[in-house]
Amino acid sequence: MLKLENDQLLVEVAAQGAELQKIYHKKEKFDYLWDGNPDFWGSHAPNLFPIIGRLNEYKYNKDGQTYELPQHGFAKDFEFEVAESSAAKAVFVLKSNEETQAMYPYDFTLTITYSLEGPELKVAYKVKNHSAETMPFSIGGHPAFNIPMNGEGTYDDYTLTIDPKKEVSYFEIDPVPYRSGDKKPFKDMENGILKMNHETFRDGLIIIDEPNIETVTLASPNNKHGVTVDVSEFPYLCLWTKEQMDAPFICIEPFYGLPDVIGEVGTLEEKEGIILLEAEEQKDVAFTIATF
Repeated sequence: MLKLENDQLLVEVAAQGAELQKIYHKKEKFDYLWDGNPDFWGSHAPNLFPIIGRLNEYKYNKDGQTYELPQHGFAKDFEFEVAESSAAKAVFVLKSNEETQAMYPYDFTLTITYSLEGPELKVAYKVKNHSAETMPFSIGGHPAFNIPMNGEGTYDDYTLTIDPKKEVSYFEIDPVPYRSGDKKPFKDMENGILKMNHETFRDGLIIIDEPNIETVTLASPNNKHGVTVDVSEFPYLCLWTKEQMDAPFICIEPFYGLPDVIGEVGTLEEKEGIILLEAEEQKDVAFTIATF
């Protein structure tokens, strides 16, 4: 386990999946990040690559062959190399190998950098395409935050606020976790503010189709602590907690990509929201978690 630390926060990251394990408030001794209780959901903050969501039948076609990819891709399943480590910064690297190429026949380097400054943690992704052809991929984060924080208040005390405040639409999920192909106005979110309740998430994840959201703030009037996630570099925002369970967390997920619309197996190039990276080019994108 690799640790980043300053006078305010202790952050822990595992080499497995380069996944965040803890964002700990040192003075008041509580964790902002979900603890991974498997009774609800056994992860903390997976990194999603080279797809987001689930493919139809977990499959896609390329050059006359059919390949299989797990939901949210495989980055979460591999141990990353630690390329750099200090009190304020950690750099993790995953390079394509025989196992990845059996699922995803491209040469790539995925670099994930965690940088800690004061009360803020930056998560930066860099994807380099070493293939001789265009590489289709998606990238995203999946951090889960405790509700309530520091044991103060209840789930329903909290709100999620997007800025700039606006009315937004979301992709209908039917059946879970696929998209139906339709979009709906997000009526539970009024002028950018969602009052938290589990009923909103009974039918699955909510992917907001609004590329101009800058920040998402999780807070409560009954608690001085919360988080603001800067998602401004990502075109989609996903909100999720475990379906059909009153789970004490919410995921605030910056997405650069989308799950499949339910239907036939297709190609990655045809997926809505996919990134097409030319040979020897790289894509950089980041989000920041600001704690208070």
